Amino acid sequence: MAQPAPDSPSRDLILDAAERLFAGQGFARTTIKDIGRAAGVNSALLYYYFADKDRLYREVLQRFVSRLVTRTMRAAGDDPEAAVRAFVAAQADTVAASPHAPRLFARELIDHDAAHAVQQVQLMAVTSFRRLCGLIEEGQQAGLFRRDWDPRYAAISTIAQVAYFSLARPVVRVMLQERAAATPDRVLREFACHAAEFAVAALAVAPARRSRRGRSAGARPA
Repeated sequence: MAQPAPDSPSRDLILDAAERLFAGQGFARTTIKDIGRAAGVNSALLYYYFADKDRLYREVLQRFVSRLVTRTMRAAGDDPEAAVRAFVAAQADTVAASPHAPRLFARELIDHDAAHAVQQVQLMAVTSFRRLCGLIEEGQQAGLFRRDWDPRYAAISTIAQVAYFSLARPVVRVMLQERAAATPDRVLREFACHAAEFAVAALAVAPARRSRRGRSAGARPA
């Protein structure tokens, strides 16, 4: 029997269902039969794509991280401030496309100390995280961002905004008194705009300080 193509619609349905169930129930309580039923396919088909449940779980984590890395690495702007804004927007777009992923990663951290996600975390560390640190360092060198902050901590603070907002959606929904008609994607993107501006404002050198630096670098005013 021929093996289905690796990019077939059935495989995507399986990964989507697995992401939703692993996030909602956890790894231990989710069975292959549960996933097959949720995906609308025969559970035996899962073994054509994945050796076992553990491999499927890791593939779900990998798919989200791959999407996140691809989008954030492509984020660009005319200057460090614009690039940081684009980075946060790319992060939010990735979460909007995989709304169950934040909860899935939270479960992985709590239940397994990220044991299944070591490679994915390492990948983010040397790609997306390093890029954001680099953008902040560029802003510092250009005199746009404060030099007294560690770029690594500033990057974590920037990333944490959308990550927390996405994970705490049930609580945020109550705090914001969201109407039933409010779509999660729209609210997330609105918050992402705020988070980007919040991060840039926190990083920015105060106007007076920028002015003093500019005067010291050039001719003194008449």
